[in-house]
Amino acid sequence: MKQKWHKATIFTVGAMLAMHPTGLSYDQKTLDLLNQNISAWNAMRLVTQGRTIDLSGAPLENADLSAACLVKANLNGAFVKGARLVNANLQEANLRWSVFEKADLRGANMMNAKLFEANFEGANLKGASLNGATLPEQANFAGATLSNNTILPAGNRADARWCLLHNARFVPEPENSSSTMTSPCSELSSLPSKPSSFFSSIEERGERGKRGLQGALSDVNFEKASLEKADMEGANLVNANFYKATLAGANLKGANLQGANLDRAFLERADFSNANLSKAMLFGAMLAGANLSGANLEGASLFNANLEGANLAGTNLNGANIMDANFNNATISPHTILPSGEHATANWAVMRQALFMKP
Repeated sequence: MKQKWHKATIFTVGAMLAMHPTGLSYDQKTLDLLNQNISAWNAMRLVTQGRTIDLSGAPLENADLSAACLVKANLNGAFVKGARLVNANLQEANLRWSVFEKADLRGANMMNAKLFEANFEGANLKGASLNGATLPEQANFAGATLSNNTILPAGNRADARWCLLHNARFVPEPENSSSTMTSPCSELSSLPSKPSSFFSSIEERGERGKRGLQGALSDVNFEKASLEKADMEGANLVNANFYKATLAGANLKGANLQGANLDRAFLERADFSNANLSKAMLFGAMLAGANLSGANLEGASLFNANLEGANLAGTNLNGANIMDANFNNATISPHTILPSGEHATANWAVMRQALFMKP
């Protein structure tokens, strides 16, 4: 009894230390996206190649994270008590000192996750996969519910004996015969953790896989998302919603943003060269220093947009609304198509306080 109390005390103190302000590393904007829109979160994870996300110490109590892509996420010391993570993907995640007390982890994929001193007390782990998870003996499973569909770290199914040894509760249920687990963003587990080109590894798996991911990004909601320096070169983002999103320095070369909503988005120094922005909404967008050379903005709305210092060489602005747009020091070339459909001239550039690049 004394030993059990001591173990519980260790978890409690550990959780308190992990939640101390000096140990917090998560970015609030990143956390907000996770809490507000799982589909946008998962799309962002694909766009950024599953780059390691730091959610250490994050307050996620009672959050609904069902089907969330948390591959390789750093949840060290995160407080996830009572959260819903049904079918969430936590492959290779760092769960050290994390608190999943009474969390719903049914069908969650925790393959190869780090479980050192994680607290799953009272959690529902029916159908979850812990295959390959490290240091499970240092985790707390007291009162947790497991079933014969729960896959243990050794790769075998949970049974009454294992649960008895770990103070957990075993509940038999109809056996799930599926040999493979389908999880959101499961392809990211095979990618390197460091940032890389969005489609480089996808192309290695053939054009079919590439087309599938390109299509998955159309109509996606990135509202107010933080995607600074994201690599989305060539991505299909037709009708995507980037309302007030941050894409400063992002790579969108050749991307298809037809009809996309970039209303008041922060796009400074972003690379839109040869991108399709036809009929895109760019009302009040911050495009200072952006590269729009060769981009198609036919019929786009640039009302009150800030294009100061932007590169508009060869840009197609035919039919675009440029009322109150700021072109100060923007680069214009003879190949730039004006809203009137005519080629740009030095006089037009001077009137807009832009720079005219002679051939």
